[in-house]
Amino acid sequence: MHYPSMKRLTGLLLAALLAGASIFGVSAAVSKSGSGKIVSVPRSDKGARDLAKAIFEGNPKRLGNSKFVTTPPGNNPIAVSNKRLAGFPQRGGSFAILTNGCARLADMKNKFGSTGCRNGGLKIRGARDVTIWRIKVKVPKGKNCLSFRFRFLSEEFPEFVSSEYNDAFIAELGRAPRWNAGSKTDPSILARHNFATTGNGKLISANGAGLTRMYRKTARGTTYDGATRKLRASTPIKPGKRLLHLSIFDQGDRQYDSAVFVDRLKLRNANKCKSGVVKS
Repeated sequence: MHYPSMKRLTGLLLAALLAGASIFGVSAAVSKSGSGKIVSVPRSDKGARDLAKAIFEGNPKRLGNSKFVTTPPGNNPIAVSNKRLAGFPQRGGSFAILTNGCARLADMKNKFGSTGCRNGGLKIRGARDVTIWRIKVKVPKGKNCLSFRFRFLSEEFPEFVSSEYNDAFIAELGRAPRWNAGSKTDPSILARHNFATTGNGKLISANGAGLTRMYRKTARGTTYDGATRKLRASTPIKPGKRLLHLSIFDQGDRQYDSAVFVDRLKLRNANKCKSGVVKS
């Protein structure tokens, strides 16, 4: 049987305090510590489209209708930030923050080892606290490659590496997400159409290794205990209207938050557009 660590109990206490703050009318939708701010994004289609515009490099007319396919019902899991954090924004003035918890906590000082929000909701594809963002792009002739920059950050690091508690980030093209997170007793993640992987198929997750491995130093300035390098995900793409799905979720529990910082979504022409991730 798994018993919660002191760090996990501390995180639960923090979540309770945050919930109490909202009850007493203290707004936590905007974080303003330091220069810049983090602003929670509404779950509406307009919110999803405005967020896509904030990270897209190119003519905004190339963006179609975006939406949040699903988000955890509690708290504010999505935000746009114009505050510099962990090397983001990469270019321009803002970037997207997707989480399976509370996006507004991203710039909080890392005084707690288990920052997290219990967002509730049903299991989706075997996972908990699932956020899926769908972005429609209109690919013109002459463009054959879609790419974006990102960094994955997590409170699951390092105590739950190689355990059944495994937050992950997945990027797919297609009509709908096709990944599956298995179960608590089976931490395998099936995502054959995911292009946010290394050449040997390593996922972006708390259990990552090699290029997708997490480090303490790359999470400095954030509330998270570890983060990947800055990475670029790319995939071949054909002209026409295409759908990009970005998913982040918690496998096995709800307590600890993970996030992905996303920026520089673009369509480009490449001599060779190889599917996968490389260092940014």
